[in-house]
Amino acid sequence: MKKSPKKLLVSIVIFTLIVIAYIYIENEDDKTKAANLNKQKNRYLQDVTFISKMPRTPGSDHHKAVQNMCADRFNDLGFQVELHDYGSGVNIIGVHTGKQNPTEKILVSAHYDTVPDCNGADDNATGIAGVLETARILASKQHPRTLVVACWDEEEHETLGSKEFVAREKNNNSNIKMSYVYEMIGYKSDKPNSQQIPTGFELLYPKLVEQIQHNQNRGDFILLVYDDLATGMLSTITEHTDKQNLPSLQIKVSSNMKSSTSHYDLRRSDHSAFWDADFPAMMITDTANFRNPNYHCRQGADNIESLDIDFAIKTINVISKTIEDNLAQ
Repeated sequence: MKKSPKKLLVSIVIFTLIVIAYIYIENEDDKTKAANLNKQKNRYLQDVTFISKMPRTPGSDHHKAVQNMCADRFNDLGFQVELHDYGSGVNIIGVHTGKQNPTEKILVSAHYDTVPDCNGADDNATGIAGVLETARILASKQHPRTLVVACWDEEEHETLGSKEFVAREKNNNSNIKMSYVYEMIGYKSDKPNSQQIPTGFELLYPKLVEQIQHNQNRGDFILLVYDDLATGMLSTITEHTDKQNLPSLQIKVSSNMKSSTSHYDLRRSDHSAFWDADFPAMMITDTANFRNPNYHCRQGADNIESLDIDFAIKTINVISKTIEDNLAQ
C-alpha cells in the first residue's frame, strides 16, 4: 500500500529532524572534546611551567616545592600518600587500592630532580607533569588492580630513589605487574636528521634503524622501550597510539640483554631499577640527547619554549589508556 503524500511528507520531516539532531549532538560532542583537550593542555603546561623553575637539585627550595606538589596532588586525588625517605632523598608514593586484586600493582612514575644550572623542562618536568595528569585521569574510577603513582628522587644520581623503592618492594615480595616510567616526553622535531641513533643500534635493531632512516631521521616519534617480561601487558598500546595519531616506535629488550653494557643507552632511567629486579617495565621517552640538543642544558636552555605540548599530551593519553587496560586485566 502506498503512503499518502501527507504521510510521506511527515516521514521525510521526521527523518530530516533526526538527522539534524544527530549532527547537532555530534558537533556538540566534538566541541566538548575539544574544550576538554584544551583544558588538559593548559593544566599540563601550567604544571610543567611550575616544575621547570630552577634550581631543582636535591636540597634546593624548589626541589622541596615540587616534592610537596606531588604529595599534595596525589592526596587531593584520593591516593594514600607516603613520603618514602630513604636517607639521602625522598620518593613520593601514591596508592589507589584495587577492589578485586589489591596485591597486584601497576606503577607509573617519573623523576623530579634535575642537574645543576638547568631548568629541566623536558628532563624531567614533562615526565612529572605526565604522572600528575595520568593520576588525575585514572583516580576517578575504581579498578580491580592497585594503581601506584610515584615521583622519584635522585634519578640524576644513578637512579638512587627508584632503586631504594624497588629493593624494598622486592624484599616485601611485592606483586608488581607492570611499571611505566616517563623519561622526557615533550621534545619533537619534524626536521630531517633531527634524530640521532646510538652507535651499534644498526646491528642490534636493524629494522628500527631502517624505519627511522626511511623517515629521513626525523625525531617525530615517541620511543617505547620495554623488557620481554612486559610484553603481555602491552597488547592494546598500538591501538591507543593509532587512535591518538601518535607516531611511535617500540624496542623489546630480551631478559638476557637488558643488563648488558651494549644496552646502556636503553637503561638510562628509573625503569632499569625494575628491570634489574625482574619487574616488567617500560621507559617512555623522546630519546633525550639523541634528539633534544638542550639535554642537560648542554647546547642551550631546556625550557618550556622548546616543548611540543600536543606531542606530550598524546603520549600521556596513550599510556593512561594502556594502564587503565592493565588495571582491569
